Amino acid sequence: MCKIICKYNKTGYLKYISHLDVLRFIQRAVKRAGINAKYSEGFNPHMKTSFGFPLSLGTESIGEYFELELNENVDLELFVKKMNSVMPNEMHIIRADYSINSESLMKRSEYAEYLINIESTIDEDELNEYFNEMLTEGVIYNRQKKNKKNKLVTKEINTKEMIHFLKAEKSKDNKVKVMAVFKTQETGSMKVEELIKLIIEKGFAIDYYTIMKIDALDKEMKTIL
Repeated sequence: MCKIICKYNKTGYLKYISHLDVLRFIQRAVKRAGINAKYSEGFNPHMKTSFGFPLSLGTESIGEYFELELNENVDLELFVKKMNSVMPNEMHIIRADYSINSESLMKRSEYAEYLINIESTIDEDELNEYFNEMLTEGVIYNRQKKNKKNKLVTKEINTKEMIHFLKAEKSKDNKVKVMAVFKTQETGSMKVEELIKLIIEKGFAIDYYTIMKIDALDKEMKTIL
């Protein structure tokens, strides 16, 4: 019996499948690969898996995580080979290791690191001045969501409470590269789309952008795996 932690990518067209669909996708892959997974007891047994902080729909990632409990010890290299044989390239396991950490992946994942590529003639110095304001004084924005009674409620959010690091650089092809580290909490995290909206509302023109989540980080700013 053992528990394995896996780091995997979610790219290409699979960036459009939801967090719940990813859970089902992984569990089906485990079954197809013939992995002897552990199940909960009771009338409705389910595969004992846990996942990190949910990725926003439409965002690609090369740093997603899940944990899986097994009924027997396995060779890690063989486990990865079996799993990847039944998974598409857009969602492959990058690395796996044995896990002895009792904390949930959600709790361990305290930060999310992103790379945002922007096609624009934005002045990166002016953008960094705005980023500094977000990190120090903070910029307030509103987020609307439905509550348990299905009523739309508005919540005020301060960027300085949600962002740990933010920096813009001009890339070689004259585009703007933004490196961001957001805080991820059980109550939620800032979305990259919200950051982009704030940038546009400030008066910066953005023609096109792409988002890549690089990794999930723990409280010491180290990668989960």
